Amino acid sequence: MKTDQTPAIVERIVNDIDEIVRIVRFEGWQSSIAGEREIQKALRKTLLKYQLHKDTELFVKAYEYIKEYY
Repeated sequence: MKTDQTPAIVERIVNDIDEIVRIVRFEGWQSSIAGEREIQKALRKTLLKYQLHKDTELFVKAYEYIKEYY
Protein backbone atom coordinates (compact mmCIF):
# COMPACT_ATOMS: atom_id res chain seq x y z
CA MET A 1 0.00 0.00 0.00
CA LYS A 2 1.46 3.31 -1.04
CA THR A 3 0.99 6.39 1.10
CA ASP A 4 2.52 9.86 1.38
CA GLN A 5 5.07 8.25 3.71
CA THR A 6 6.29 5.76 1.13
CA PRO A 7 9.09 7.77 -0.49
CA ALA A 8 10.50 8.89 2.86
CA ILE A 9 10.47 5.34 4.22
CA VAL A 10 12.03 3.91 1.07
CA GLU A 11 14.73 6.56 1.21
CA ARG A 12 15.45 5.73 4.86
CA ILE A 13 15.64 2.00 4.13
CA VAL A 14 17.98 2.60 1.19
CA ASN A 15 20.22 4.81 3.35
CA ASP A 16 20.28 2.22 6.14
CA ILE A 17 21.11 -0.60 3.74
CA ASP A 18 23.79 1.53 2.10
CA GLU A 19 25.37 2.30 5.47
CA ILE A 20 25.33 -1.33 6.62
CA VAL A 21 26.64 -2.72 3.34
CA ARG A 22 29.57 -0.28 3.34
CA ILE A 23 30.53 -1.52 6.82
CA VAL A 24 29.97 -5.24 6.23
CA ARG A 25 31.25 -5.74 2.69
CA PHE A 26 34.80 -6.60 1.74
CA GLU A 27 36.70 -7.17 -1.49
CA GLY A 28 35.26 -10.23 -3.23
CA TRP A 29 32.36 -10.72 -0.81
CA GLN A 30 30.04 -11.77 -3.67
CA SER A 31 32.10 -14.91 -4.25
CA SER A 32 32.34 -15.83 -0.58
CA ILE A 33 29.62 -17.70 1.32
CA ALA A 34 30.54 -15.89 4.54
CA GLY A 35 30.33 -12.54 2.74
CA GLU A 36 26.94 -13.30 1.26
CA ARG A 37 25.70 -14.50 4.64
CA GLU A 38 26.85 -11.30 6.37
CA ILE A 39 25.19 -9.07 3.78
CA GLN A 40 21.94 -11.07 3.93
CA LYS A 41 21.94 -10.90 7.72
CA ALA A 42 22.47 -7.13 7.64
CA LEU A 43 19.71 -6.72 5.04
CA ARG A 44 17.24 -8.81 7.08
CA LYS A 45 18.03 -6.76 10.18
CA THR A 46 17.36 -3.53 8.29
CA LEU A 47 14.06 -4.81 6.86
CA LEU A 48 13.02 -6.06 10.32
CA LYS A 49 13.55 -2.54 11.68
CA TYR A 50 10.84 -1.37 9.25
CA GLN A 51 8.65 -4.47 9.74
CA LEU A 52 9.28 -5.49 6.12
CA HIS A 53 11.23 -8.68 6.88
CA LYS A 54 8.39 -10.93 5.69
CA ASP A 55 8.42 -9.36 2.22
CA THR A 56 10.44 -12.00 0.37
CA GLU A 57 10.22 -10.21 -2.98
CA LEU A 58 11.59 -7.01 -1.45
CA PHE A 59 14.43 -8.94 0.18
CA VAL A 60 15.37 -10.65 -3.08
CA LYS A 61 15.26 -7.39 -5.08
CA ALA A 62 17.28 -5.51 -2.47
CA TYR A 63 19.85 -8.30 -2.27
CA GLU A 64 20.21 -8.49 -6.07
CA TYR A 65 20.72 -4.72 -6.13
CA ILE A 66 23.39 -4.91 -3.42
CA LYS A 67 25.14 -7.78 -5.19
CA GLU A 68 25.26 -5.84 -8.43
CA TYR A 69 26.25 -2.40 -7.16
CA TYR A 70 28.48 -3.07 -4.19
